[in-house]
Parts: sequence; structure tokens; C-alpha cells
Amino acid sequence: MEEEGKALDRASVEAAIAEYLLQVNYGGYAPDAHKVLAVRATDRTAWLRNAERRTRWEVYYFVEGELFPQAGDTQLPEGVSPSEHAKKLVEAIWESLSVWNGYDFTTTSFGLDRNNYLRNGREEDDGIVGIAYAPV
Repeated sequence: MEEEGKALDRASVEAAIAEYLLQVNYGGYAPDAHKVLAVRATDRTAWLRNAERRTRWEVYYFVEGELFPQAGDTQLPEGVSPSEHAKKLVEAIWESLSVWNGYDFTTTSFGLDRNNYLRNGREEDDGIVGIAYAPV
């Protein structure tokens, strides 16, 4: 989980999962397959967002199916708060979480050394060739 001295911010992961639990359990249990846990690669903080909205330099985990593959994992037990259940759920998956670099494959991206990634060094190149490295 540790990468170059930066650890995933556990408190932000627990808060995002608690927010998700509150949303899907309000007015009856309705899991949302479009929600992702988004983790910013720079400071390793997490929050909840829709899968349709992608942002550069972020890593995404689908809450339903990826983080919690069993049906009903995100259903709140009777008398348990969303934050309490979120802590329990995060504890169960914490060791399996990993954060990697958020890659941006556009040739005009900030942070990429364009000369190393453009085909033949041409400015009008339409893509990046080879292994991409994005500094964190």
C-alpha cells in the first residue's frame, strides 16, 4: 500500500464508503453499479463519484463488484450507522487496496516528457508509444 512514501488516506476511504452506504440504503436498499471510489494519485485521498466522470491522475475502484463483490455487502444491518459499517467494510478490504499512478495518455499532458513519448519526435503525433510513466 505504501508507494514512494505516500499511503492511501484511510479516513477519506472510510468517509467515501460511508457516504455510499448512506446513498444506497436511503429509502430502501438499491446498490448503484455506477459509483466508484476515486483516489487522487497525488495525495492519495478518496471520495465517491460517478463512473462517467473521469478525471486525470485518478484511480477508480467500482464500489459494487470490485471493492465489495458479494451481493448485499453494502446493505446496512439494522441499528448500525453508515460510518460504523464503513469502518468494518474498509477493514476487511484494506490490505487488498492498492494505488497506482493515474495515467493520462494525451500527448499534451502536464507531467509527461513529451519528447520521450512522441513517435519520431514529431509534434503532430497522435499518441504515445511504449510504456507510459507518469510521475506521482
